[in-house]
Amino acid sequence: MKEPTNVRMFLALAWMMAISLGCGALQDRPETPLVPISSFGQVAGTWKGVSKRLPDMRNDAWIILIISEKGFFNFASNRGMELLLGTGTLTILDGRVHAKTDTGIGTFTLHDQVGNLVLVVEASLNDGHHYYLEMTR
Repeated sequence: MKEPTNVRMFLALAWMMAISLGCGALQDRPETPLVPISSFGQVAGTWKGVSKRLPDMRNDAWIILIISEKGFFNFASNRGMELLLGTGTLTILDGRVHAKTDTGIGTFTLHDQVGNLVLVVEASLNDGHHYYLEMTR
């Protein structure tokens, strides 16, 4: 039905990590220590959070992101009126995870927030939309 919209939403949410160099400057990251990522095992598992559409930072969708230890991810995005499902591939470069799907790209960074890990996702979609997420396990 709205397959392309669902894929875009996933990228928007999961790929909120945006272009590691370009889109990373769109939103200030949490004032917490950055944890360099050297293996997918550090971020593997289920992460949840609410995506925010940039630049106004309004809530956009509830996201569930599942990262495998082999460098793949799946996500589900629920905007209330529609459900978006998607998948993509991951690479690690300079302590960050870079994500790619058919509809966009993103960057994931890991932060230590007083003993709790927070995965920050910045995504840039092919349609020009940008998203930001702070996700927890």
